[in-house]
Order: sequence, then structure tokens, then C-alpha cells
Amino acid sequence: MSLNNNALANELVNKTLWWRYSSFEEKGALLLSSPLKRLFSSAITQLEDMTGCYTTPIIQIKIQEILANPEADVRFIASYDTRHGKSSFQHQLNVYTESGQRYVLAHCMDVTEMVALEREIVDAQGRLSLTQLVERQTFLEAQNRIIKESYQKQSRFLAMLSHELRSPLLGISSLVQRLRVKQTDEKVLTALKAIHITAEQSTFLVNDILTYSQTEYDEITLHPMTFSLKEILQNVKQLTRSIAADKGLMVSLIYLGDRDQVVGDSVRLSQVLINLIVNSIKFTQYGGVTIEVAQKEKNRFSFKVTDSGEGIANDQLERIFEPYAQLESMGSTQNIGSGLGLLVVKKLVALMGGEISVTSTLGVGTSFNFDLFLDENQKSIKDVSVEQKMILESTTLEEASIKNSIEHVKPLKNNHSEVLNAFHVLIADDSKINLMVLGGYLQELNCLVVEAKNGREAWDLFLENTFDYVFLDIQMPFLDGIEVSQKIKECVDTGCSAAKNLKKVFAVTAGGDESNFTLEGEPVDSNGFDHWFVKPVSKAQIINVLQTSSGVSNAKTQNSKIKNTKTQKRVKKQSEKSSSQAARQSKNVNKASRVKNSVSDVANEPWEGIDDVPKQFQGLIDDFLLDLNNGIMDLKKMIQEKDAQGLSKKAHYLKGNCMLLQLNGMVTTLRKIEKTVQENQYLVDNVEDKLTFIVEKLQFGLKSLEKSITIRHNAV
Repeated sequence: MSLNNNALANELVNKTLWWRYSSFEEKGALLLSSPLKRLFSSAITQLEDMTGCYTTPIIQIKIQEILANPEADVRFIASYDTRHGKSSFQHQLNVYTESGQRYVLAHCMDVTEMVALEREIVDAQGRLSLTQLVERQTFLEAQNRIIKESYQKQSRFLAMLSHELRSPLLGISSLVQRLRVKQTDEKVLTALKAIHITAEQSTFLVNDILTYSQTEYDEITLHPMTFSLKEILQNVKQLTRSIAADKGLMVSLIYLGDRDQVVGDSVRLSQVLINLIVNSIKFTQYGGVTIEVAQKEKNRFSFKVTDSGEGIANDQLERIFEPYAQLESMGSTQNIGSGLGLLVVKKLVALMGGEISVTSTLGVGTSFNFDLFLDENQKSIKDVSVEQKMILESTTLEEASIKNSIEHVKPLKNNHSEVLNAFHVLIADDSKINLMVLGGYLQELNCLVVEAKNGREAWDLFLENTFDYVFLDIQMPFLDGIEVSQKIKECVDTGCSAAKNLKKVFAVTAGGDESNFTLEGEPVDSNGFDHWFVKPVSKAQIINVLQTSSGVSNAKTQNSKIKNTKTQKRVKKQSEKSSSQAARQSKNVNKASRVKNSVSDVANEPWEGIDDVPKQFQGLIDDFLLDLNNGIMDLKKMIQEKDAQGLSKKAHYLKGNCMLLQLNGMVTTLRKIEKTVQENQYLVDNVEDKLTFIVEKLQFGLKSLEKSITIRHNAV
């Protein structure tokens, strides 16, 4: 069967989609087939007429490609602006010659649906990828929450572990010390010495692990306060010289300066010095350790801990501050400690604004040096001469024990009058061994000791007696140590008879120093304690505080304070009574005046901003702001409705949220609301005005927080 070429040619020309491009004509003349021409609503003479808003250089590129190589198979997809909208076509180009001129012929196939399908596939893949990213992000956030919760549980566990370990260590160390004084058998003394060393090392190990965990997550906050630098140095020496004496070493202290009272974190400074001294003792076999402190400038003090030990090689000096780094000691067959002591020292010194350095010579010894700026407490410093003072002490444990026995400890006699003249002391602890140790120390000092096994029993005993001193464990059943201390403080303020002889109240805790129980910015005595003991407590520490605070003059001063407090309270009550009467006469005027005065007072208060909120909680800030704003509105409504119970519950709820975000200013303000409601169950007019003022303060704190967030956003 033969093929009719003319008929086929007519069919292809008249019924298929094609266009012909004349490259030799000006601007490239274009000829379209009838089916293709019908797709456009206007005349088409150039390529740009077909592409319209979908103009692309690919068509010209492909035309030049086929003209350069007519035998090539050139295909591409391009879109045209047709009467149906955007339409996509696949093109196959060929070159043919007619009347000596070359033309480019493009055969077209409509692939609009295929292109749309392909685009949908690509979009679907994009959406799938986005979904996967969102799922991945959600998974990571969930993992992050798990990690944070795990860290919080770990922190609580470490705090509990610290408390549980320190308490028995106190008993072991203290009981061993008492037994050694009365023991003469050399074998028994050797065994007691080994027990004592183990207990002391365990105590330092517990402290290092806890501090390292806190520094790893930036959880340590400095709590500057006024303290006696000389007293802190003496305490450090007292705590470490027993360890030195067990190795036949001496601990010497040299203080060169004309000032005693300074401002800083005494607890962290003590921890740094103790860690350095214990580390030096570990690598020293003969001689001892010297602590030298000098006042270089008005507020700059240099600290130097030097030993006569083995020394450290130069290649090891670079890694001694690394975590878990342990150097070999010639005097022992095993490394002692966690390898965290010097790392903790470096981090704490940096936190206090200093930088530690070390120099060492093999066979001669090692020196650790750092400088700290310790401000001056203007209120407590007396005029002193610029004359330089030096305190040089070098004692072993045995010498100190004899000295203390002669100077500080009177022999206990069966003389009733002498017992009555001694200090009357209340000690409270839920641990029998702690009561036995602390009570034993105080009885050796000729004190009359009364023991309580929980906080409620301690408070009842305090009301039934007149004590000179009170020692309270913090974590006790029924009432904790802080609650008992605050009750005692209220008793002193009101002048009750049970507090007439009271000189001081001491905290005894294994849960860390007062910074763990005091909000940042609050004074140390805000919990009602005059001094904090961190277990294990030594007999020398007790002697020191009792000597410092004892004397007839102190008792008279205390009684004078109580009398003055009574007088002040009577005056205050009369003043409040007069103010209340005046307020009823001109209520509106005074209310406006209070609001006006409160604005300037509240504006000067140090409200926290977004930078004070822990980073792990900043993602909750939007929900917190909304909740707090609604809570403030609820508080105002409850004040108007005189709903005391609702006020107390709402303030307690909001306080918990603020404590989570460490907004201490708001926490303090909400505590005032709770306290005001507790003291005034019936919200009369003057109480209502006071609560309104406190809520206005809270609202100002909220605005201050919102302002800090706005400033941060604008700075980004």
C-alpha cells in the first residue's frame, strides 16, 4: 500500500500544533498553524506575543542550539499565555531549507495537565518535607523537655543526697574527734585517724560534686554580704588543719591588711580556699601549707596558697583545672577525690570576678594565686590606722586542742550554781546522732542543753523556757527550722518573756548555705537566723560564735532592743490609729495621695526583666504574662468583693508561677498580699486600700517586665 505524501502533509499542516520561526527576517517572523493560532485571542507575529507574561529565554537558546547543529534532537517545555490561561507545551525543533532560507520548525504537544501534576507532586514533596521538619522539631522539643525534667530531678536528688550524706558525716567526724581526745591506745588512735580522714575527704567530695553540678547548668548565684575576712580565714584554717595534722603537717595563716569588714560571698570564698588547701595537703609529705592574704589596694585583695609538696611538672600544669584530672602522688598508692576540686575552684573564682593562676617547681612546692575585689562596708567600719597588721599563726591539731582546752573549755563540775550560770541552749534536730554530737560539744563547754526532735517540739520548748542560744536544723518534721526561727523573731519583736535572755539563733543544715534558702537580693537574716552552720560543724566553730556573741553587754543590748521594740510598736499603733481616723475623714483625698506617692516609690524598685528569667523558661513568658494579667484583674475584683479566701489562694497561685520564673520582686509583693490577708481576715476599708496599693505595685512590675521584652525585640 502506497503512502499519499500530499494528503499526509496537508493533514499535519492543518490539524497539528506547530510554529515556524524565520531567523533571517527582522525580529524573527513567526508563522503558526491554524489549531495553534486558535488558542490565542490576538494576532501572533513574534515569540513574545505567544509567551506574554511567561516570557523565558529558553526558546531563543534552543533555537540557536538547533541552528548550530541541525542534526541534534532538541526538546524543551515552555508556557504560553493563551485564551485558557497558562498552557504548557513540549517542543521538538527541526531545521529545514526553503528557497535558500533556513527555518526552524517546532512541533508542539500540550502537556499542561502533566506539568500541573508534576508541580503538585513537587508541592506535595515540599509539604511532606515541612511536615517532617515540624515533626522533627516537635520530637526535639519533647526530648529537650525530658532532659530538663531529668536535670531538675537530678538537682533535687543531689540536694537530697547532699543532705543525707552530710548528716552522717557530721556524726562520724565529730564523734571520732571526741573519742581521739580521750583515747591513749596507739592502735585505736590509728584506726580513728583513718576514719577521720575518710570522713573529711567524703565531706569535701560531696561539696565538690554538688558545686560542679550547679556550675555546669549556671545555677550558682553569688550572695554578697558583709563579713569579717579575718574570721573567715580563721574558720578555713580551723577546718583544714585537722587534715594536715593527720599527716604531721602545719597550716599557717598570714593576713597583711588594714581592713577586716568586707563585702562578698564568704561561703564561696571559703570553699575556694578549703579546696586549694586540701589539694595542697594531698600532695605534701613534709612541711605544710601557707595561706597568705594581702590587701593590695583599697578594695583589691590577693590570695595565695603555697605548699612545700612534690610540685607539678610543666606538661601537667595545663590540665590540672580540667574536669576529672588527677595527678599521681608519691605519698599514696591511689588518687584521692573526684578530680573536680580545682575545676570548681576555677569556676568559683571566675564567678567572683577573679582569675586563678598556678606556679610550681618540682621538689619545691606549688603556689595558687588569685585576686578579688571585696568592697568596703561603710556602715560597719570604724576608723582604723593605716598601720599594717600581721597575723601569723602556725598550729597543729594537737597544739590547738591543748590551747582550746586551757583557754576556752572550763572543766564540768557537779556544781549546781555553775550550771545555772552557764548558757541555756536549745538544740533541735530530727537526727539522734546530730543531737548527740552537738549536745556533747555544748555540754563540754558547760552549757545547759535542752534537745528537741522536731520543729513543733522546739517551738513549745522555747515558749516554756528562757534560752540564751537556739540551734535549729532546717529540715525537720511538723515545723522546719526557718518557720521556727521566724516565730522566734516575732516573739522577740513583740517582747514576749520567753525571748528576754535570747542572744542569737543559729541555723544548722546539711542542705547548703543560706543562699539555698534566701531569695536573691534579700538579706541573710531575712530567715531570722544570726548565723548559718553547714554540717559537719566543728567544736571550734561553736566556740567562736559563742565567744563572739556572749557577755553581759550583749544581753543588756538585747533587752534594750526588746524594750525599744515595744515602745516603737506602741508609737506605731497610736500613729496607725490616728491615721485611720484621719483617713475616714478624708478618704478620697488620702487615697489619691497614696496612689501618687506610690508611683514614684514603686518606679524605684528593682523589678526583674526578661533577662532575669532562666533561659529554659523564657518560652513560657507569653502564657505567663497573659495569666498574670488575668490574675491581677481577679485580685482587684476579689478586693472589691472582700473575698479574703479567694485573694489568698490566687496570690499563692501567682506566687508559685513567679518563683518558677525567678521574678523575686513579684514574689515578694505577692507574699505581702498573702500576709496582709492572713493578718486581716475581714477586709475593712483601710485593709482594702492597702491591698489595692500592693496590687498596683504588682501591676507596675508586670509593665516593667513587658517593657523589657519590647526592648529586647526592638534590639533584635
